[in-house]
Formats: sequence, C-alpha cells, structure tokens
Amino acid sequence: MKCGTVAWLLFPLLASCSGGPEGGELWTSLSGEWRFQGSGSSAWYPAEVPGTVHTDLMAAHLIPDPYVDMNADSVQWVGERDWIYERAFDITPDILDHEEVELVFKGLDTFAEVRLNDSLVGVADNMFRSWTFPVKGSLVAGRNRLRVTFRSALKRGEELLRAYGRSLPADNDGGTVKVSPFVRKAGVHFGWDFAPRLVTCGIWQEVGLRAWSGSRIGSVRLAQRAAKGKRTLRFHVDLCSQPGAQGEVVLRINGRELSRSKPPDGSGWRTHDIELIVPDTGLWWPLGSGEQRLQSCTIDLVLDGVVCSSWHDRIGLRTIALNQKPDGLGKPFTFLVNGAPLFAKGANLVPPDMFLPRAGDSAWVHLVNEMATCHMNMVRVWGGGVYPPDAFFEACDSAGILVWQDLMFANTMVPDDDAFMNNVREEVEEQVKRLQHHACLALWCGNNEVDVAWHNWGWQRSYAISPADSSRMWKAYTGLFEQALPQWIWVLDEYYRYTSTSPLSNWGNPTGLRNGDLHYWGVWHADSTFASFRGNTGRFVSEYGFQSYPDSSTLAHYIDPGQLHLGSPYIAYRQRSYRTDRPITIAIRRELGKEARTLGEFCQASQEVQAIAYREAIIAHRAARPACMGTLLWQLNDVWPGPSWSIIDHDGRRKLAFGAVREIYSDGDLPR
Repeated sequence: MKCGTVAWLLFPLLASCSGGPEGGELWTSLSGEWRFQGSGSSAWYPAEVPGTVHTDLMAAHLIPDPYVDMNADSVQWVGERDWIYERAFDITPDILDHEEVELVFKGLDTFAEVRLNDSLVGVADNMFRSWTFPVKGSLVAGRNRLRVTFRSALKRGEELLRAYGRSLPADNDGGTVKVSPFVRKAGVHFGWDFAPRLVTCGIWQEVGLRAWSGSRIGSVRLAQRAAKGKRTLRFHVDLCSQPGAQGEVVLRINGRELSRSKPPDGSGWRTHDIELIVPDTGLWWPLGSGEQRLQSCTIDLVLDGVVCSSWHDRIGLRTIALNQKPDGLGKPFTFLVNGAPLFAKGANLVPPDMFLPRAGDSAWVHLVNEMATCHMNMVRVWGGGVYPPDAFFEACDSAGILVWQDLMFANTMVPDDDAFMNNVREEVEEQVKRLQHHACLALWCGNNEVDVAWHNWGWQRSYAISPADSSRMWKAYTGLFEQALPQWIWVLDEYYRYTSTSPLSNWGNPTGLRNGDLHYWGVWHADSTFASFRGNTGRFVSEYGFQSYPDSSTLAHYIDPGQLHLGSPYIAYRQRSYRTDRPITIAIRRELGKEARTLGEFCQASQEVQAIAYREAIIAHRAARPACMGTLLWQLNDVWPGPSWSIIDHDGRRKLAFGAVREIYSDGDLPR
C-alpha cells in the first residue's frame, strides 16, 4: 500500500450477541478499522475507532507525537481543520427484519455530521452525550457506507461566540479567541495549568448498530430508603415499546426472582416502577468503614416467554446524605453514610490522557486500584475533563471509593441561549440515568470554581465586562447551576445530593474557613509556607496541593537527551503554571536546605518537598476533626508528562508523595 492511500474498508458485521426479531436486541459493532482524511484532501489513511484524529495522524506518521519535546505547538493546526471518517460494511437481511434499527455512537468529539449511504441521518454537538439515530430506512441489505464529518471545534466555537455577541471569561483557555465556554467538550483540551492545548476530534467511544423489536430496556434508576430495620428499594425502569407489545418485567437479585410485573400498555418511552422491601442488612460501606457488599441485580424484559432485553449491574444497599445544616461554627460539609459521619480522604481525578481512547477503561480502573492502595475513600472527578466510563464506577463500587462527580463545567461562565441549555439538559439527564444507581455515587456538583472566580478573581475588570453584561452572565449562571440543574437531577435522582459549585467558600478569609468546602491555595499560588495548612483547614478541603516533577526517567521518554538538563527550554516548556518553577525552588531551599545542581536532583527534591507538603496538610485536616470532615488533595494523576500537583505521573510512576499520603491516610493514629 502506498503512503497516503488506503484500500476501501469493507467488513462483514459480526454480532456481539445473538438474536432475531423474536430473540431480543442485536448489537453489531462498527468499531475497529476505519479510514480518515482531512477535509479537501484526496488522500485517505487508516484510522482506529474508538480514537482521535491526533492518534490517527501519529499512526500515519503525519504529525509528531505532541508529548515529545515542544511538538504540541507544532500540531495546533489539527484542531483548526475539518476531518472525515468513513467505513463500509455489509449487513444481512435478518437485521432489517427487526422493527427498529438504530445507529448508536456512544461518544462523538464534538461537532459531527453523520451520513449513511449519502443520507444525512444526524448531527452531534456535545462530546459528553451519546447519539442514537434511527437508520432502518437508510440501510440496505449488503454493502453500506458510513461517513462522519467532524467540524473544527475551534471554528464552530467562534461561530457560536459571534452569534452570542460577547466573549465569556475562560482563564484556562489558551486560545487568542476563547471559545471553550460555547463548546460542550473537555475543558482541558483547550489548555490548562497542567496540560497543553490539544483540541481533539474523533469517534472517541464505541459505535454500532442496535436492532430490536417489540420493547427494550433503556436505563434503570434506583432509590432506597431505610427505616425500622427494613429498606425500601424502588427501581425506575425506562422502557421503549412498539405499539401492541406485551410482556413482563422480571427482577432478580443474586439470581433469586423477587418481582414479576406487567408494565403499563403504550408505545414509546415510559417508566415502569418496581418496589421491594428487604431487610436492612448486608450494607455497603466506603473503604475503611466496613465491607463493600454488592448485590447482583438483573432486570429482564420478557415477551412471549423470550428475554428480549436485559439490564444487569451490581447495587449496594446504602444511604448517603450531605449535612450542611448550620452549626455553632458556621455551615458544615459532612457526608453521612448509612447515618454515620464520614471523614473523607481522597484526591481529585483528571483524565488519564489527553487522547482518551488511547488510555482506555483499564487506565481508569488502575487509578481506582491506586486510590484503594492509598487508603482513600473518596475521589472528586474534576469538571474540566470528562465523565468516566462505566468501568470506573464499577471499580469504585467494588473498592469502596465514594465518587464526588462534577458536572463538566470548569472555570468559565456559560451562555444563556436555549440551544445551549437544551444541550446541557440532554447531557445531564443521560449521565444521571447512567450513573445514579451506583453505590459509590456520593455527590453531583455543578461546576469547578466558577462562583468563586466570579466573585473574587476580578473577571469583571480583566474581561472588561459592562454592568449590563455582568447582570446577564450572572443570571445565566444562577439559572443553570442554582435553578435548572438541581431540578433536572431531582426528577431522576430523588434522594440526590447536589452542590452548585466547588468551592462554596473562598480561601484567605475567616468566613471561608467556617462555611462549606474550601479550595486552599495559599500554598503554591500565594507563596505561603507549608505551616499555613494548619490554620486553613476549613470545613472540608476539596482542593490543595504543591507541585513536583515526574522522575527524570519519565521525562527521558519525551525529551531529547541533549535537553535533559536544568535551564533547558524543553524542560521549561513542560511547566504550564504561571508560577513557573519558582515555588518549588523556594521550597527546596526552605525545607531541604539545599540547591539542586542537576535535573535528576531537582526532580527528586521537588518530590521530597511535595511529600512534606501533603503530609503537613493531611495531618492538619485530620487533626481538625470534627470541624473539618474532608481532605481531597489536588491531584491524583496527570493527563500528560510534565510537572503538576499529582502524586502519580502520566506514565503511572508513583511519586514520593504517594507513599506519604498512603501513610497519613491509613486508619492508624496520626504520626507525630
């Protein structure tokens, strides 16, 4: 095969499960080998789905690895172009015998037009949503052609900005024109203080055809309430039926049938409720508080004696509440699990890679294992990334790691147009339906740092926001985060826990130390010494941290050997924080009483002082119980290989702080 060409891809579809018109749902994967080209180009190249355009371009040797040297700057053009993906496939006539055939994309990044056999079957505009398009009328028996055209998120974002009529604050957006507030895409892709700007696109999750007849199960939500030694479980089963379909819904827990019921007649989507009363025993607890008992739960939809659709997962019997009732100090922020107050020990999580399909589910699960090793019982999924995959939540269920789930908003104001609000509503409703039943899910949080930024970071001055625009922006903020989101979530998660933003209090003033959760950044951002952690414990410290470099062996994988020395511009390029390496250098002198003479010494010393910082912070937070009831360090992991506040570097190497955190998070007495 000559460079720049690729044979037309043709693959027969292999069903991942059997079934026919009377035998249930049929899923046929369309993931795997595709081909792609730049819009306006005649050359095609192989592509891998799930994937991203950057990894496909790297595989085709069309761009260098953006993680190597200073290459991230040289590939900025990739995000400014449109890209086309396509493949051919054969289907057999029996697929078309089903009443419904749907094309399902579990993730499209981000602005996409989908064509099947030259017919436009759908468009997408949100990385955080799945997309389902009815395609029975567009399919033919035999060969079919599927094409997805991705429009540049940067150019489309500029169009949306112009239509809105005013830019919005977005400090971490590295572009000259800040488009990220208008694009429902991982904020970190636009740049952050621990990551370069790499604006991706692609079919980033699984794609396939779903064929079904009669009825099928969509999602299942679970509500539970404990009282007088018994527990009421209420399953909300979303069903989609064709006219005239009959059947039964059968619920089994641990293989035992506990309910068989007929759903209400009707077609289209509706909800069927199943309520059970079970003994209030065999509870699920967070790690360190008890056992992580999980019950295998299966819900089958049976038509004419045949299972046509199923839902299966594991559930935990537990209740979680968030106590924010004012007390003598102010307003606490305390999680109650099965009625018992919990001191939360954990970290903030960022995506495991800028190119998410390359990391895969295994990277997310590995991070859960690392949290468990570190005696953590909670993780905050940061709002500048993505919603983690099912495998992550299943692993947290098993490990006993509570999940504080940010919605995907971070450090930007939001537009107030109806299209944006409707898009977000679809996103949030889908994610709540997907995740709500997990035992580990502890909290929904509207955004990261937007409220505190609006009131304390001087955005009105730095972005020259007029009083009229200021009023409009704040109205948009409160309308989404304080009004719409809690209402949307409550409809689907009746015992939900929600906070509109994190942090609820600003650091640097006495009021912030008495009320709600706190991001304490006096250390690092304000040159405070590590001793300042003792006087700034707050009621729940949901962010704090100090940077270190990864091992020099990690850097050696990505930087030219001739540039692996102190003072190298290639090393300086890794540092994305506006503070540069200055806080690290000062801390090495202050805490260790020495100067690093080589890069290896500097990396080692940076990890030593980071370990000291986390040790002092966590000891201070634990010693302040019960006034302070949580400590979540920033951050657990990295999205790319460079210096950051992480305790595990991008290549999976544990930093020295990992060991310090593991010791202090253990259930023993506090070290002296």
